[in-house]
Amino acid sequence: MQKTKTAVCIALLIWMSGVVTVIAQTTRVTVTIPEQRIPIDPMIYGQMLENVNDSVIYGGVTDGNGNVQPHITKLLKELDIPVMRWPGGTVIHEYRWREGIGPRQLRPVVNTYAWKGTENYQFGTDEFLNWCKDVNTAAYINFNMANHPLYGGTLWEALDWIEYVNGSADTTNGGRLRAAYGHKAPYNVQYWGIGNENYGPWGRHNVETAAEYGSRLALWASTIRNKYPGLRLLGVGHTLDWNRTVLEKSGKDIDFLTQHYYVVSKLKDGSIQNPDHTLFAPAKMEAHLRSLGNLLANYNKDRTNNPIRLSIDEWNNRHSVLQNNEYKFTRQSPRRQFDAAVAAGMLNVFIRQSPVVGMANYIFPVNGHGLIRTIGTDDALKTPLFYLFKQYRQWMTGTKLDVTVNGPGITGAAAAPTIDGDCKEVQMDSEQLAYIDAAAVQSTEETVYVSLVNRSFNSSREVAVVLPAGYRAVEVWELQQTNINAFNSPENRDVLVPKTRLINRRKGAYTTRLLPCAVMLLKLEKK
Repeated sequence: MQKTKTAVCIALLIWMSGVVTVIAQTTRVTVTIPEQRIPIDPMIYGQMLENVNDSVIYGGVTDGNGNVQPHITKLLKELDIPVMRWPGGTVIHEYRWREGIGPRQLRPVVNTYAWKGTENYQFGTDEFLNWCKDVNTAAYINFNMANHPLYGGTLWEALDWIEYVNGSADTTNGGRLRAAYGHKAPYNVQYWGIGNENYGPWGRHNVETAAEYGSRLALWASTIRNKYPGLRLLGVGHTLDWNRTVLEKSGKDIDFLTQHYYVVSKLKDGSIQNPDHTLFAPAKMEAHLRSLGNLLANYNKDRTNNPIRLSIDEWNNRHSVLQNNEYKFTRQSPRRQFDAAVAAGMLNVFIRQSPVVGMANYIFPVNGHGLIRTIGTDDALKTPLFYLFKQYRQWMTGTKLDVTVNGPGITGAAAAPTIDGDCKEVQMDSEQLAYIDAAAVQSTEETVYVSLVNRSFNSSREVAVVLPAGYRAVEVWELQQTNINAFNSPENRDVLVPKTRLINRRKGAYTTRLLPCAVMLLKLEKK
């Protein structure tokens, strides 16, 4: 838990153009190693693919005809992505998996209702799973569980899909069909999602109550569990009351409840508006995750060997850009410095809320709100989030450490965090939120890593990291820029790139300064 003290500004120095101030008061971040080591599941660094008509799949990981783009695959392999969710998302409510297998020239081209685009089924089940092998990531497949009479999927379709993917080519019809299409060996996919946002009316789906969905989930999950006991099943989570009802009806047969969180940023003339609303949004998500964690802790008393955990199946920072006097949602707005601060804040939450949070899937790896943006047919641009995910995946794994933060901040009421999704029910007006956010992990007995995020949009902050006994600071990785709205472009790709430097701090604390919206990772080693 983070602790804050009332900000007392000792000195102010107007720096550069006057937009950024330097706060002389030091924030104290104390890292301690607990007796009980709690592991962080690397699945929190997952990603998600969905054909949302923003060139995420077609024109992103593949060309328009579903042929994998090698230069994109090469970049994604750098990220060491642990898991990839597919095919959605809202689009799953109308996705028919059988249309995406067999000879590609025979697959249909259909108009998609959800995102007003097209689906040509060229990147179907076999193509996705073989691509996952190329990228070296575990596959996570989502069933169509919509309740639309024409477009909704059925339990038998779900069972057939599992059989096609995992069945033996010698003993099952699905396996033989897959082998006939050129893929003899089973794919052995472990993660299967049962439904998507069934509480909402989005796409080809009608609103369900928690009781309605929970009853259907109980049937689907128990049937799948009885036939395929080794699979990991994910059910749809939402609010506290929704999750409580779903657990009562179907909890015994699922492994995860899924949650969706979307931070919301408004941009005008290329600059973020009301930045505190955005930068402190991860704190509101964390408050919601804590309440869900308490619910799961009570439910999991009888499931100590296989507790239900949370998968943050969809998350990112969405942009609404002022156009013709109206803010409109768009996935074409580039990822900026403040997006890196928000994403790092979200990842820090997942670390601190481990092991309750056992998976998280950012949307999307390519284009959309992606880590990579394609340029033409043979080039691509790394956004600041590419560097962020790559470094977190390399350094911020292992077991979580205890961190306390003492320094200036604001109240939840003043920050007014803006985040859509499952945590609107959270009230945190009186909660004290430090400007500096921090998380820490121990990757080996010899190595500790600390993440620092400056959630102030206009003030540089001095931070003193109190090191665990016996450790010294040896390296710094930092992603920061004087302009929090800066981004990489095809013309200038190095505006936001990380910098590293070696240090040698043998004493008990390491002091540094973070620009507004800066992200810094600190490497510690045993003396």
